[in-house]
Amino acid sequence: MRLRKAHRGAWLAVGAVVLGGTGAVALPVGTAAYAADGDPAAPAGDFDRDGTVDLVAATPRASGSKGSVTVVPGGAGGPVAAKKKTLTQSSTGVPGVSESGDQWGAATAWGDIDGDGNADLVIGAPGEDDTSGHKDRGAVTMLYGPKFTSGTDMQLSEDFAYGGARFGSAVAVGDFNADGKADVFAAATGTGGSWAARFSAGHETAGTVTSGDSAIAYADAASGDFNGDKYADVALSYRDAAGKGKVVWFKGTRSGLSRVGTLTAEGGRSVAAGDVTGDGRADLVIGQPYTSESGAHAGGQVTVVPGTASGLSSAGATTVHQASDGVPGAAEAGDALGWSVAVGDVDKDGYADVLAGAPGEDITRAGKSRTDAGTSLLFKGTRTGLTGAGALAMSQDEPDVPGSTESGDRLGSAVTLADFTGDGRADLAIGADGEDAGTGTILQLDTDGAGTVPLKSGVYYGRAQLGTAEKAHLGEALTP
Repeated sequence: MRLRKAHRGAWLAVGAVVLGGTGAVALPVGTAAYAADGDPAAPAGDFDRDGTVDLVAATPRASGSKGSVTVVPGGAGGPVAAKKKTLTQSSTGVPGVSESGDQWGAATAWGDIDGDGNADLVIGAPGEDDTSGHKDRGAVTMLYGPKFTSGTDMQLSEDFAYGGARFGSAVAVGDFNADGKADVFAAATGTGGSWAARFSAGHETAGTVTSGDSAIAYADAASGDFNGDKYADVALSYRDAAGKGKVVWFKGTRSGLSRVGTLTAEGGRSVAAGDVTGDGRADLVIGQPYTSESGAHAGGQVTVVPGTASGLSSAGATTVHQASDGVPGAAEAGDALGWSVAVGDVDKDGYADVLAGAPGEDITRAGKSRTDAGTSLLFKGTRTGLTGAGALAMSQDEPDVPGSTESGDRLGSAVTLADFTGDGRADLAIGADGEDAGTGTILQLDTDGAGTVPLKSGVYYGRAQLGTAEKAHLGEALTP
């Protein structure tokens, strides 16, 4: 299955309809995050239909960057490592061939693409080479749950077979046309131009994200119903060739996605979607870890762009950082707060909360600084957006958190908030991709009946539990 493009700047629908006109358009195929609680457009990440969300831990740098994906089913006590499923391009029924440099798992997303009630898995491999010698052309794999032994492989068409396209750098999933089945949104970021593609029930469409042939960086995408019309929308964040962060959003319609425009709010490195303000519409959360963004605080920040009846509105955006009232720690250059973000309602109060990773945080213990030990901050959602009041810091040096901080651990390299236990409240999972000299690990924390985080109940999922390769940087990428 291949995506075809008529000419630069126009959307071509292959067996479907034209989504937009000429001009710059956006780029992902999967989503880094789904819309959170209360969003009817959000697909559940439950492949085995047991009522709990299932965790995806991708290790695109494993085994010479061949890449692998580990699916850990949720359970009453949290993710069940004993029931894990490890997938590579050498697994039974998985399209493609596992080769060094593929980076299979660089982007992942959940969604019920075939409409059978089981979540399916979308996997980006931006380093995939094609059979014609085009290096890093990229590909996206869709594996169908619950077994993941059959699937579809998708690349840009032969018309755009060039090296360095890196298709599959970002993916997002949502029901863009409200037909009851999830659709796939994927991005290419390479030097031959930036492309976006959509797959839905056998139909594909593709278009440009940026004009010219400049590559973009840090592409990330999220799907949610930003205007409350029951169609899933998509927001794409990326950094352009000039180093400026941008966010483009697309609205869902009966005929699929339609490009709306670029927000005045700046992009960052990570995005997630969920109803932070409790008004029934998804809001966009942008992690901005760089001080180069206009107005960004030293050490990074998190911005929430609210959803409205007309879609995303930068005018009502709110921002929190480590200099905000009530936030633990200090805003210091290099902390990288917002490197990763996730959305979910931990206390079931109707306002989605935000977990943000700061893997560059230095932590001092016994008079010695642990460089890049990392931390993560949990911010509370309110009617007016995020607040620093009551924010909770989680590092391996906080009381009752398992483990201890070490230089280079990078706790917060990836974060997720999802109901892994089936109690209706979002639980936390935090990656530390530098743990044990790059072997990596995941810290999972359950929320209790009051919606607080009992830190002493933390569980580590490392190489011993998940069987990942040595130096795989486990904790680099988590879904949902």
